[in-house]
Amino acid sequence: MATTPRSDDTRDDTRSDGIRIAAARLPGPADRRAFTARGCLAVEGLWDDRCAAALAHEAGRLLPRGRRAGPDGPERPSRQAVAADAPLLARLHRALVPLARALAGRLLVPTCAWYNYYEQHDGIWLHIDIDASELALLTTVLGEVGPLHLHPALRGRTQDQLDALQRDPDWDRHSGTAVRYPRRGVLAQLGRAVPHHRPGRPLARPGAVAALHYRSPF
Repeated sequence: MATTPRSDDTRDDTRSDGIRIAAARLPGPADRRAFTARGCLAVEGLWDDRCAAALAHEAGRLLPRGRRAGPDGPERPSRQAVAADAPLLARLHRALVPLARALAGRLLVPTCAWYNYYEQHDGIWLHIDIDASELALLTTVLGEVGPLHLHPALRGRTQDQLDALQRDPDWDRHSGTAVRYPRRGVLAQLGRAVPHHRPGRPLARPGAVAALHYRSPF
C-alpha cells in the first residue's frame, strides 16, 4: 500500500537553497492501521526532483569517505556515512519527525541516521533493527537497490534465532513480502519488530539507502 500527500495536509520545508521537503504529511487512521498490521507503509511524494538530486550528490560525495560497515561480504552494506557528516540527511531526519510520530501514534524522537552503501552487491542479512530504532524510514538515494523482504510471520524471533534460520540450507532466501523503496518518499517500517532481509544481486554501480531511525524517549 502506498499513500501520497495531499495539499491540505502537507507543510513544506523549503530553505534558501530551494530544496523542498514536504515534511508534515500526516497519515490518516486507515494508513496507521495498515502500517500497524503490515509493519510497513510506503509514503510517496515527500520531496521533489531537486531534493532527490541533492541527496544523491551528498551520498555520492561521501561514499569514498564512508566507514567500513563490518566484514566484507554479500550480506551487509560495504560502507556507511553518518548524519553528522551529511547535512542534508540530518535535515531530512528532523523534517520527517511529524510523519514518524503520526505513523506510530506516539512521541518519537530522532536517534540515528546514515547512508548504507552497497558497492558491488545489495544483499542484507535477515535481521531486526538496533534498540535505537522503533521505527525506520528508508529510501534509495543512489543507484538501484532491490526490494526489502519483510517477514511478519517471524515477529518475536531473537537475532540468534534469525541467524540460525538463515544458516539453514533449506531456508528460502527469496521468501518474505518484497517491498520497494519509494524514489521521492520513504518506506516506513517497524524494523525492530518485523525481521527483514534482501536476497541480494550484483550491482553494476554503487547504490545507497538512507536509513532514518526514531524511538520513544521514555
